[in-house]
Amino acid sequence: MKMKRLATAILMALSLGITSHAMAGGSRDRVAELKQQILEISRAAQGEFDGDDNSADVRAQLNPLVTELVSLVPARTETEKLPQVVGSWQQVWSDGPGGGVPGAGALANAVFQVVFPDGYYWNVAKNKFAGIEAMGFLRGKFAIDTDKLNIEFTKSVGAPNWVAAGTESYLLAMRAEVGTYDKIPTPGPIGKKGFLANTYVDEDIRICTGGGEDFGTGTYLYVLERKSQF
Repeated sequence: MKMKRLATAILMALSLGITSHAMAGGSRDRVAELKQQILEISRAAQGEFDGDDNSADVRAQLNPLVTELVSLVPARTETEKLPQVVGSWQQVWSDGPGGGVPGAGALANAVFQVVFPDGYYWNVAKNKFAGIEAMGFLRGKFAIDTDKLNIEFTKSVGAPNWVAAGTESYLLAMRAEVGTYDKIPTPGPIGKKGFLANTYVDEDIRICTGGGEDFGTGTYLYVLERKSQF
């Protein structure tokens, strides 16, 4: 049932994405150009581990591009954006907090976020610590505010070994949700609260800002593209 709802939400997202671009009229070419530039800069700056790419120089390059991109599309509330936010996303770049251990943690090119319409999401990643390969699952719940999602982390679990290439991230997230990996609880920011604002989202790219008192004084930027397979 959840798979059907997820597929329906993704189809709605694609439709909404086309509509929003049509409303932007002659700006569509510039929107496409900005999206390409943002992804190219983000991919080039990606480090080996999540947190390695926390570069102020990269953030300075991305900020004006994101600001212009947002200015070219109609303003929407988080409720209006949610059908597009639902689905599987692969993180391309972020300057948010990483694992905190140099040379270890989640692989920067294997971090996914799967957002469900029922008010929760799973971050799913390939982790590596001291040469040991494992999967990591971090659950967050969210409540919709006008211009942001109020979030709280509720569970952190793991599984030995990496999944094979081509594995669907949303299937892993659904397994985590029903408790498949509960036998391996892992350290995580359980109980920490913050916010996540979907600054821009369409059929293939999502740009978020996030932060909150539990995550320091900064506001972090996340660039993701719609992708479901590891």
